[in-house]
Amino acid sequence: MRFLLVFLVIIDFFSLQAGRLHAGSPPEKALLFTEELAPVHYTLDNRQVGIATDIVRAIFREAGLRTEIQSFPWKRTYLTVLRTPGSFVYTINRTQERENLFQWIGPILNKRTYLYRLATRVDIRIERPEDLKKYTTVAILGYALTDKLRKLGLTKARELIITRNKKDQVQVFLKGRADLITGNEFTIASALAESGYSMNDVVPVLLMNEKGYYLAANLDTDRNLVERLRIANIKVQQSGLVQKAIARYMGELPRPESICDTCWRP
Repeated sequence: MRFLLVFLVIIDFFSLQAGRLHAGSPPEKALLFTEELAPVHYTLDNRQVGIATDIVRAIFREAGLRTEIQSFPWKRTYLTVLRTPGSFVYTINRTQERENLFQWIGPILNKRTYLYRLATRVDIRIERPEDLKKYTTVAILGYALTDKLRKLGLTKARELIITRNKKDQVQVFLKGRADLITGNEFTIASALAESGYSMNDVVPVLLMNEKGYYLAANLDTDRNLVERLRIANIKVQQSGLVQKAIARYMGELPRPESICDTCWRP
């Protein structure tokens, strides 16, 4: 009995220590992939920052997870998440073609996407879909909007120039190699500012969509975890953090009007 009592005491001791160790252990880590798209998500001093990055970190923190974020060109990011079980991608547009390729964790940031022209290009007029073929539009490789432009009849190397990232896209546009450029209310102002231009230098001519940016997971990601993140996203959206993140990163950069009365909508 004496040996049994000692044995039970030892068991209780190690059980208590294990419980303390578990309670103090760091939370589970999630692997996320994104791209360079200021001010939504970008690298600053070797750290991932941005409006959506702040939102995503808050979502995973609410769900009890840490994050490891890696940034690559969009096409590589997209394919990597498709092939990596348990991984996540942000920000991504939810389209019919992508619907069954990911698990969707809800829109995390509302946005409006336009085609813009330079303010000096008063000769450009878009009144119907066929008008797009009169001009050259510069878009980004792998984007859902690029596919949409193709479906509207724009042909690569004729009406459509495709670049790898936002920086290259803006340079093509500002150098006059393209008549129109794609962008949303967050990305266009930041990209123009980096090149010494402002929103006064461009005019929206076509509203492409008003769908939000999403956080999504690889299909083989644990579904219970995905559901936890969906619930966490709802809490974050209701917390006021999204508005604070927008204000933090947009700063004094002007945002285009919320309604473009002169824009044609496809």
